[in-house]
Amino acid sequence: MLDPGIRFGAWSTTLGLAALFGVAVALLLLSTRHNRVANRLLAALIAVIVLALVPYIIGFAGFYDAYPALSFAPFGWALAIGPLLYLQVLRQTSDRLPPRAWRHGIPVAVKIAYTSVIFVQPLAFKDDWDTRIQSPWIGPLETVLVFISLTVYLAAAFRVHRRYQRWLVDHVSNREEFRLDAQRNTLIAFAILTAIWLPYEIASAAFGFNYFDRYPLYVLMALLVCALGLEGWRHAELRYPLPLPDPAPPAPINEPAGRDWAADGQRWLARTRDAGWWRDPELNVERLARHLATNTAYLSRAFNEGLGLSFNEAINRLRVDAVRVLLADPSESRDLLDIAFAAGFSSKSSFNRVFKAQTGETPSRFREQAQAERPES
Repeated sequence: MLDPGIRFGAWSTTLGLAALFGVAVALLLLSTRHNRVANRLLAALIAVIVLALVPYIIGFAGFYDAYPALSFAPFGWALAIGPLLYLQVLRQTSDRLPPRAWRHGIPVAVKIAYTSVIFVQPLAFKDDWDTRIQSPWIGPLETVLVFISLTVYLAAAFRVHRRYQRWLVDHVSNREEFRLDAQRNTLIAFAILTAIWLPYEIASAAFGFNYFDRYPLYVLMALLVCALGLEGWRHAELRYPLPLPDPAPPAPINEPAGRDWAADGQRWLARTRDAGWWRDPELNVERLARHLATNTAYLSRAFNEGLGLSFNEAINRLRVDAVRVLLADPSESRDLLDIAFAAGFSSKSSFNRVFKAQTGETPSRFREQAQAERPES
């Protein structure tokens, strides 16, 4: 039976509801069929943040006062946040994790082992250890290591995200469908959390902040758990195109000296337009290279160097040009979305974004202006 001094008030309940939501979503993520490794890493990341909330949930409820032996309970896994975030981003944008990825978990494993050993000691020993060793030495060292870890892994995760965005531009025609805005927003959220968390730790060391002083920080963590859970579940089954090993291009000896990449680009783009390959919403650089009987290295070079266009830009120019012709045709009465799908766009949002980026106008506005400019019969 719980001690009568335990009370779940507004503060502990608020954090507790967020923690329960995080646990529920983490369990759901473990059951997904697609993106299983990435989703499990996200579930683990959510679980680690939930564990960081637990001491405050039970602390505000009075558990530590009622059961002082709970001190040193192994809830603090903050050293796992950076590695899990980085590995989740990496796995979401590639087909496998790097060899020996488990090594990223060594620091947190050491921390868990340390706190577990201290946790089972007598209360008098734990109190003395905290006074002489934990608070003056190990605690501050761990805090420094946590922020070094967060900074390093966040920077690495941002690099992976940007690299994937560049790959999308050069390899897929429907890049707008896979911008991974949720991933970018997650990284920004963790950067903001880190920027707020660090001053709290500095202030705690300087002024001795207590549980109540640190409460806003843990509300922010609770909000992060909810955001991670919602966005993670919303995109859990979405299949992203993943980079594959690119076939080696022909040996340089087979390449004509002074090859005209602009001419190649113009010829291949014309063939793509005439054959209508651009209408394929899943067209990528590998598929188009097979159509053109070349390799992806030459095709990318012809577009990038010869035409000054990425693969994504080249294909979507053909699509937008075709749509503009149809929208200016007085006999064309189809809905805008039907026209977009016929031109190879796979969603309304990507169609609107690409069309406006290339023309400066929305498709509906373009159609209105084209109709207004037609001479009356």
